[in-house]
Amino acid sequence: MMKNDYGGQKLDPLGDGISSVEMLPITPSDLQVVNAARVSMDKVHTEFDTKKDTGLINFLAKHNHWTPFSHSQYLLEREMSTERYIVWITETANDQFVRAVISITNSGVGREAVRFYERGSLYAFIRHGVITEDMRFNNGVSLAAFKIDLLKTDPHLIKDWTPMLADLDNEWWDKKHLYHGLGWDTDKLQVAQFRIRMPIFVSRQWYKHQIGFTRNEVSRRYVSSPPEFFIPHEWRLRADNVKQGSSEEIHEHTDDMAGWIADATYGVQAKYNEMIDVENICPEQARSLLPQSMYTEFVETACINAYKRLFGLRIEGTAQLEVKKYAKNVKKLLTNGTT
Repeated sequence: MMKNDYGGQKLDPLGDGISSVEMLPITPSDLQVVNAARVSMDKVHTEFDTKKDTGLINFLAKHNHWTPFSHSQYLLEREMSTERYIVWITETANDQFVRAVISITNSGVGREAVRFYERGSLYAFIRHGVITEDMRFNNGVSLAAFKIDLLKTDPHLIKDWTPMLADLDNEWWDKKHLYHGLGWDTDKLQVAQFRIRMPIFVSRQWYKHQIGFTRNEVSRRYVSSPPEFFIPHEWRLRADNVKQGSSEEIHEHTDDMAGWIADATYGVQAKYNEMIDVENICPEQARSLLPQSMYTEFVETACINAYKRLFGLRIEGTAQLEVKKYAKNVKKLLTNGTT
């Protein structure tokens, strides 16, 4: 088992020394935004550079590149009149806010107030004016300014984010944050973030899960470093009883197949390198030569409920073996090895 840059576990689902799954810290920060943006160039900063990173945040916001802002998620406790609450949930219906009503009280003069938990991304709060234009473009998206602005309008601001799933138990939710017996789906209020390296043919199945997910992926438009490939050591036979999938039976000449497939793959890689280094072909076109066995890498953020849906489809019997391995490894990190 490897360790990532944050001291956490880094697993190798396919066991080839290239594939990887690691859980990232979920605490929202300016650094989280710029690192999500730099995924496309396969770069990571460990500290926030006030000049360069603030400039990048300004650029992203000014040119409407909002996906990096969606990885920073906040859990707030808010209170507003019933009338305003109805307007608010209508205005924000398409921005994946998740809410849980705590209580509805009557002031005695005919006005009801709704107190509720609300989880939303930094992008969603920017979009709906919680962060002002001055904050957005003059100071980057300063989270300190973000908190101050929220406190002006919402005095019930609570901690930046909740503990991870592995640190929670029923007593914590029942007694400290959620009202016992209301039946809230706490899995929608919590999020997790992973950095994953997987073959493209596996990622295309993984990416079918869209609801509740935000992703930024390494782009070979910007990256011209040597690609890496997944070359199976065993080749499974087709299953006779299903239209898709494979059997557990291994091809009798699997070693020979692995050898010639490796030769073919690295032959393509050599041609790709020649196009880049010798012919000066642009990476965005040269990449069209690369096979689906090439590794890609991405950062994704999703609520626990979204991951549960993914596990339900990708760990069950008919899912492809390789995607099963990734799903099991993500689940292992998410639950800290528990069920």
